[in-house]
Amino acid sequence: MTLQSKLLDHISSSEYTPQAFEEIKNKLSLSPSESNEAKDILSKLVQSGTLAIIKQGRYVVSQEADLISGIIRFKPNGGAILIPDHPLGTPEPEAITVYAKDTGVALHGDHVLSRMVRERPKARYNKGKRIPPTGPEESTAKVLQVLHRRYTTITGTLEKSRTHYFVLPDDPKMVRDITVPDIETSLLQPKPELGQKVVVELKEWIHSHLNPDGEIIKILGVTHTPMAEYQAILYKFDLNPEFPDPVLKEAEQLPSFVQESDIKNRLDCRNLFTFTIDPDDAKDFDDALSLEELPNGDTRIGIHIADVSYYVERNTEIDKEAQKRGNSTYLVGTVIPMLPHILSNGLCSLVENEDRLTKTVFITFNSKGVISGSYFANTVIRSNKRLTYHQAFAFLEEDDMNKIKATPPPASYLTGATGRPLSEFPIETLTKLKDSIRKLWAIASQLRTKRMQKGSLDFDMPEVKIFVDKDGYADHIEMIEYDESHQLIEEYMLMANEIVAKTLLEANMPFISRVHDKPDPEKLNELRETLLTFDIQTGDLTTRANVIKLLNMIKEHPQGYTLKVQFLRSLKQACYRAS
Repeated sequence: MTLQSKLLDHISSSEYTPQAFEEIKNKLSLSPSESNEAKDILSKLVQSGTLAIIKQGRYVVSQEADLISGIIRFKPNGGAILIPDHPLGTPEPEAITVYAKDTGVALHGDHVLSRMVRERPKARYNKGKRIPPTGPEESTAKVLQVLHRRYTTITGTLEKSRTHYFVLPDDPKMVRDITVPDIETSLLQPKPELGQKVVVELKEWIHSHLNPDGEIIKILGVTHTPMAEYQAILYKFDLNPEFPDPVLKEAEQLPSFVQESDIKNRLDCRNLFTFTIDPDDAKDFDDALSLEELPNGDTRIGIHIADVSYYVERNTEIDKEAQKRGNSTYLVGTVIPMLPHILSNGLCSLVENEDRLTKTVFITFNSKGVISGSYFANTVIRSNKRLTYHQAFAFLEEDDMNKIKATPPPASYLTGATGRPLSEFPIETLTKLKDSIRKLWAIASQLRTKRMQKGSLDFDMPEVKIFVDKDGYADHIEMIEYDESHQLIEEYMLMANEIVAKTLLEANMPFISRVHDKPDPEKLNELRETLLTFDIQTGDLTTRANVIKLLNMIKEHPQGYTLKVQFLRSLKQACYRAS
């Protein structure tokens, strides 16, 4: 039995009464070395919220003392909710209300220890007449201790009142201003009259009736300018656009283009007519499509995905940094990549007219659009054209080639690669693009129809997207409709995933998949009540048929977008789970 298990068994036993450390040490007959280790273990258990220290330094199991630990999330009005701690991978427990007066010295995102407060409903008075209390007992939480600060630094705007200087946090959930008493002596020489964006480091906060103190450690620029706001986001979310030196040194050893030696033992698909379809502001290009008409009348479609694993080997510095980052982070007008630029914007980006290594699934469709076979290959491709969704849609909808050619490429500052303008391509290439895209959509539309008939949910919603100018200022807002060009890409990506999953299942190989758990019936009932206020009556929303019927009903509703958002909020978030 480990020492931690020994301590927990003792403190959680039915005969245990709250004891200080010396009592625990004597009771368990701990040696001097065990005593030092036990102090560290108990300290960590207190910090995690498993144990709590009550009067006279005595240890108790938090739950048994009606204490609960969790993450506090503030609302702009000063109140908060507490999300109780729960094992990783399990559903999030129901939130507990924390009144503004009971938040103590907690700030948004902190890990806190709280006491459960149970209150009986209070009587009400109407025209002097007492109305007895009704309803169940209400449980709220009162913060007792901050176990761990989520943020030690906060970004905000430096301002001045009549009596003092303070920082107004960017995050509205940070409901307290940060007092900065040392501004006159600061070596940074901040100037509140300029409306500067700053980073302030929090000092220890003890008294909840006073605002927390902080020290300005960096000036980011003038608030509301692109670079200052960008830097503030980096600080807030601990993002770093730069890569550590060991990662950069590894990246420097990579070639700037695909070598002949890289192509050995790969299926050469560079002669296949291949293209990408991405948003105007795409910074990199992960997937491409190709189409072949076979002699027997079948159609073979290649779905090509950038082969990152060829360049990023396990446990290298690049791999470790990628694991640490977890994903690329997309911000308005820019991206903070998971991989160094030589990979994310170079070797692993399927840019136009460059050899690139890919993983490919080839799917063969017969003349009726039914899959007749599929296989996988390590391949090398050369994309013939980088298309935007606007350009792909023009090929689908327009017959006049001059109108298609007039569809502009994206501005160079928006994207990692603009591609050549359509007007520079010969008519033969443009005709081949039009024929290929229309043939791809003819098959994709059949796949989509079959998928919907099997019970897939149609959540097609327009996206409101902000575009910036070359200086980073907001230029215009555009409503991006989820049209056939988007649906075309979605269908082939889904089909590729489906074939990979099926192959892994048949081979009895473990893999991680994206899972949508069944929704909470209570939340669906709340949704039904909300829908009634829009004069929409629904059946049992735990059945897929009624959900599909509802989505069809609200598709043409004047408040359709809002209602779809409400429906999405009633569902559980997707998660990744081992299969």
